[in-house]
Amino acid sequence: MKKTLSAILVAMLACVLLMSGSYALAEESLLDQIVDKGKITIAVFSDVVPFGYMNEKNELVGIDVEVAQGIADALGVEVEFVPTTNANRIPYLLTEKVDAVVAAFSMNAERRLVVEYSDAYFRGGAVLVLKKDNPKTGGVTGIQDMEGMRIAVSKGSLNDEMATSMAGDKNEILRFDNVSDVYQALVDDKADALVEDVVLAGYNIKNMYPELTTMGELLNIDALGIGIRRGDQIFLNWLHGYVFDLLSSGKMAEICAKYGVDYNPVNYAY
Repeated sequence: MKKTLSAILVAMLACVLLMSGSYALAEESLLDQIVDKGKITIAVFSDVVPFGYMNEKNELVGIDVEVAQGIADALGVEVEFVPTTNANRIPYLLTEKVDAVVAAFSMNAERRLVVEYSDAYFRGGAVLVLKKDNPKTGGVTGIQDMEGMRIAVSKGSLNDEMATSMAGDKNEILRFDNVSDVYQALVDDKADALVEDVVLAGYNIKNMYPELTTMGELLNIDALGIGIRRGDQIFLNWLHGYVFDLLSSGKMAEICAKYGVDYNPVNYAY
């Protein structure tokens, strides 16, 4: 009887070990896979100054590019950058074209239904941008005064969502794949205003578009996070830790200062 019971227990233990081994294999974190292959693939902007863009030497640089490079450095792996647009960020994750997205990726409840985010590493907000010498918008003090006008946005961005929600039933929303095209539409009078992240707007007006100006209060306050696919808590926990180190060490402030951007810190507390 004892021998039979022992045999049963051994068989049960073997089954448990076999099942747990299979489960562990099936549930292996992407973090472990990245470390094993020695490479991480990250989507970044390549035409959005100062977050990700090509400099005069045709090198990919920017705030988010350095944040993404820091992820690879902390993991001890190489990084492959994949240029993205606002609209492609989520599809690139869901189709496994990239392992993560670091591209001014604003977090909200709707996006969290399909992707997950690290803790926030930067804060921003949407603002209305106008052309200074346009008589059509001379009396505009905010988006509430834009009825019947054309508002340009980057397709698939939070700014797109904001403009559509706040003015879509009273205005024509012009959507562009590339951020540079959004600004050009306003400069060329093909749009009467644009909705943009306040950091990007401030930088672009100062350095490239002095004929433009921001107008009114911030339309919202948002936070930027590192986007990954849902269901990988191990990888997510590691990214939380990376962001904590990035902020608490002062590295994020250093990166922002390098690109002439006012540092908008987030609250990090555990």
